[in-house]
This record gives sequence, C-alpha cells and structure tokens, in this order.
Amino acid sequence: MPFKHTRLTALLCSALACSPALADTLIMHNGDRLTGTVVTKQADTLTLKTPYAGTLEIQWSQIRQVISDQPVQIILEDETRLTGTLLPAGDGTLRIKAGEILETAPIELSAVRYINPPVEVNGGVRVKGNINAGANISSGNTDTEQYHLDAEVVARTLTNRFTVGATFNRSTDDGTETASNATGYGKYDHFLTEKWYTYANALFTRDEFKDLKLRTTLGLGSGYQFYESEPLNLSLEGGLTYVNEDFYDKEDESYPAGRWALNYDRLLFGSRLRFFHYHEGLLGLEDINDILILSRTGLRVPLGQGLTATTQIDVDWDNTPADGNDSTDMRYLLNLGYAW
Repeated sequence: MPFKHTRLTALLCSALACSPALADTLIMHNGDRLTGTVVTKQADTLTLKTPYAGTLEIQWSQIRQVISDQPVQIILEDETRLTGTLLPAGDGTLRIKAGEILETAPIELSAVRYINPPVEVNGGVRVKGNINAGANISSGNTDTEQYHLDAEVVARTLTNRFTVGATFNRSTDDGTETASNATGYGKYDHFLTEKWYTYANALFTRDEFKDLKLRTTLGLGSGYQFYESEPLNLSLEGGLTYVNEDFYDKEDESYPAGRWALNYDRLLFGSRLRFFHYHEGLLGLEDINDILILSRTGLRVPLGQGLTATTQIDVDWDNTPADGNDSTDMRYLLNLGYAW
C-alpha cells in the first residue's frame, strides 16, 4: 500500500509539472505567438500583460486569433455584451464560450469593440489621482529650506472627464523667503466621439517673486485623445484663452491668446517606470510677444502599496516678465507621493 501511494503521488506531481500554466494566447498574422494575460482591448489596441516583457500594446489589426483561459467581457460593435472564454477559431475570428453550454458561432475580430472595457463604458466613474511632496533642508554653513506639494484628481465617465489640481512651492535662505508660488487649475472635457472632445479650463497662478499677484486664464477649445490606457496616454489640444494678469508693481494687463497643450505619459521597462511630459503654451493674439510656456517632465516609479517616487523638471517661461525678473524659472524636484 505505501508503494502504491508513493507511485500515485509521483504520477500526480509529474502530471502537474507537465501541465502548461494558464495563459491567454495571441496568434499574429506573421505567425508569432504571444502568451500572457489579456488586460483590455480598446479602439485598435489590445493590452497584454506578460511575465517576460511587461505590459505590451498590440495593434488589433495585426492579430489573427485570440484565445483566453479566463472569462473576459466582450462588447461588440452592435452593443451585444457577452462574458466568457475565447476559443480557437478560424483566422480573423473568435468564438465565445459563456458558461457550460452556450458557445457562439465564429465572430469577426473587426466586430469586437471592447475586451474588458474600462469601468466608465459600463456606466461607472473611474477616479484616479496622486499627491506628491518634497523637502530639502540644510543647516550649518548653508541654512536653506525648500518645500514642494502637488496634487491632482481625475474623474472619468464615458463622455466626460473632470480634472482638478494644485501645486505649491516655497524656499528660504537663512530665514529669508526666496521663493513662494502657487497654482490651482480645473478642466472639463466632454467627449463628442471616442477620440474628439471639447474642453473648458481655468488656471490661477500666484508668484510673489515674479511680481505676479494673480494670473487668471480661462479657455475653451477642442482636443484629440490619441491613446487613453494604463500603459499609454497621449492627447493634443488647441483653443482660445482669456488672460488677465494682476501685478504688485507692473501695470496690470489682459489679452486674448491662442492655447496649445500636449499631455503624454507611458510605462517603460516592463511597466515599472512611468515617463510623463505636460506642455502648455499661450500666444497673445494682440501682441505676439506675449508668450507663456509651461512644461512638466519627469519619471515616476512605484514603491509598492500605492507609494511612488518622482523626479521631475518644471520649466516656466514668460517672454515678457516684469522688470528685474528673468524670463525662465526652472525647478528640479525629487518627491515622494501616493497614487490611486
């Protein structure tokens, strides 16, 4: 009897060792096979998470077959919704097994709108945000203090996106304040199609050491969302803005301006590191010398449990600063934060 138990145990272990690990499979038109976990399919991009190359973004049009081991949610172009595993089918098609009995006829891949759609597609609200803080304090022969704080929250529904945020910077040298500025902003995007949207935005900036009591910008325009996913986000915007600047000493001014903006971020190196770049520019329509450019560029790495570390460079350029002020302000930041 002990011999039989030992032999049975060995056979079971051998069978388990030889059985393949559960994985979804993509078969490409060029014959390549990719395995991993299908995360989502939106527009012409399927996101596949792999243990060997991190998160990959693959053109849907380059995929010949999709096979899944675990149930996924499917939304077709005709709004049909199904949940099940994806079975092997002919080239350019898939079959869906829902439950133990129901199995669909082959469905053209071109008829698939979403796989595991984002929460807003199902009528929900997707909320994400981050808060970051940094400090640099030295004492002795050099007695300086530098503080930074920023926060942003984005709420997304199927046709609307709301963004609010703020930043604050303060520095002292031997007890004397050398920098103090703050910015608050809000933005509303309304999506007319899956990619095109209109926006309304507001930006409020105060910088005592640039003689700026308050700069208010209010704008309207449109944008195009090229990509919107966890691995990659890219949008371009353009519109008109009203600028009002109140100064401590310089004469106040206001003017209409054209606005452009780029918002880009993507995951690098197996989804561990995120690169981001935000660029916004204003060009005066009455005087083309009235130019303002703001940019934020950096890298963010997750530390676990939502904690992050961020290094970034902020550049603010004003072509017509107040007398005695430089046109360019640069800040080099190293922050710890929390993202959700």
